[in-house]
Amino acid sequence: MNYAGYTGSALCIGLTLAAWLACGLYFIASAFRTQRIQKRESKGARTWDSVLLWGGYLVVFVQGRAGSAWNRPFIAPAWAHPACVAGTAIALAGLAYTIWARATLGRYWSRIVAVKQDHKLITHGPYRNVRHPLYLGLLAATLGTGLVFGLWRALFGIAILWTGFIYRAYREDSLMAQQFGAEFAAYRARSGRLLPRRAAG
Repeated sequence: MNYAGYTGSALCIGLTLAAWLACGLYFIASAFRTQRIQKRESKGARTWDSVLLWGGYLVVFVQGRAGSAWNRPFIAPAWAHPACVAGTAIALAGLAYTIWARATLGRYWSRIVAVKQDHKLITHGPYRNVRHPLYLGLLAATLGTGLVFGLWRALFGIAILWTGFIYRAYREDSLMAQQFGAEFAAYRARSGRLLPRRAAG
């Protein structure tokens, strides 16, 4: 795939893509060690979820036609290198946080919004103060990747992904509330959806 039109340096682009690949491979390998699904969303909800997430990733990562309006840089040349370095750092940190969240979730992770058999509510590690740290990590990683690539198209893809992940977080909260009742209500009261809840007072 040709990334010559991107504003980021070859090193930044290479590191960022390698980190995404490593994260993806970890998710694929760990998917074989999860519980069976007990309850899932409707087919329509799952389809819409796939359109937003896979569509967003395609827009961000698949090379578009060079010279098109949305395939032009949004970062001024003087800022391209510092934006690239900062973006790489943000992407790597976000993906590392994502892997930590995935490892903590363990056998209860699912690629769709679902409840697993013998599902337990995870509230430790990165889930202690944030209910969806995995999505937070991916949102940060996509933001960093957008800075590395530096193209309007990447920003558009990120907007799609953020819409998808935020929408998914709301739906997961609803499903967990149905499944765990008072336990989830207490957890939700002390945690934030994507960012730690600010203490009262």
